[in-house]
Amino acid sequence: MSLGSDIAAALPGLRAEAESRMGELVQVGRFADGVDEVTGDPTWDLVLERYAGKARVRWGSREVTNADAPSTPVTVQEPYLSVPFGTVLLRDNDEVLVVGSDDPVLVGRRFRVQGFPVAGAVTAHRYPLEELG
Repeated sequence: MSLGSDIAAALPGLRAEAESRMGELVQVGRFADGVDEVTGDPTWDLVLERYAGKARVRWGSREVTNADAPSTPVTVQEPYLSVPFGTVLLRDNDEVLVVGSDDPVLVGRRFRVQGFPVAGAVTAHRYPLEELG
């Protein structure tokens, strides 16, 4: 046995464990602004779906940086999206809508994919995100 073969043998189980921790349901793709025909309220409609399914939205840093200088961000947090290993490759600038979550604070939040995931011997694909207003 070698470390490489031990890791390769363990990865399927580790990937299943990572997927079991994904408590969000997301839609990923391209969205367009719209209007609800009944209420007249603004909507954000999926027009090109790249992925819909389970995911995990987390922040890479729990640190909140406070700054007093003008033009410096008041807070800095780095969200990321984990999707199951083997999911279709999401694209830079794809948009993410959280449609369901174990944590109700996440439902309805919107993000933009800001790059490509680390790939290879990973348990999930993790994408850097930017939160949209």
